[in-house]
Amino acid sequence: MKDSHKRILRRIKVAATVIVLAGVVIHLFMVYEAAKSIEIVDKKIIGIYPKYLKPDEYEVKFSLALKNPKRTEIEIDYISYEVYIEDEFVGKGEKPRFIIQHGMKNYTFLLSFNILNLTTPTKNLLLNGGVNIIIKGEVIIPAKFLGLFTWRYIKLPYEIKEKAEIIS
Repeated sequence: MKDSHKRILRRIKVAATVIVLAGVVIHLFMVYEAAKSIEIVDKKIIGIYPKYLKPDEYEVKFSLALKNPKRTEIEIDYISYEVYIEDEFVGKGEKPRFIIQHGMKNYTFLLSFNILNLTTPTKNLLLNGGVNIIIKGEVIIPAKFLGLFTWRYIKLPYEIKEKAEIIS
């Protein structure tokens, strides 16, 4: 009698363990798929603007449109960006930790730089007409187990190449 009870209890333990492990695996898969579903649907450089109180300071303004097709909100660890004007590195930045709700949303970024740090040919091009701007970066999305522990990061790279002029 005791042996049959032990066998039944052992089978119940094994079945419970299998169910829990299957639930964990399914949860991890669903979290990973939700994080992978984020898309960059639009990216554009809005313009280069002078800072009015500082004549040598300018700002590059650009936007990314991110789409979350899932019904759950998804956390973004950060969005990084590096800005190049005529292949000359101008600066970098990042927008840390925020949540993307269901649907599409535009995010705008600004990078300030000093025109005196540019080489003379690039400075002349910028002041007298349009310049080629390249913005490279990544959207880093953590896949979290039970919303607490990050077990994997999904990287979504992007690049914007456009010609832009100073907007007064």
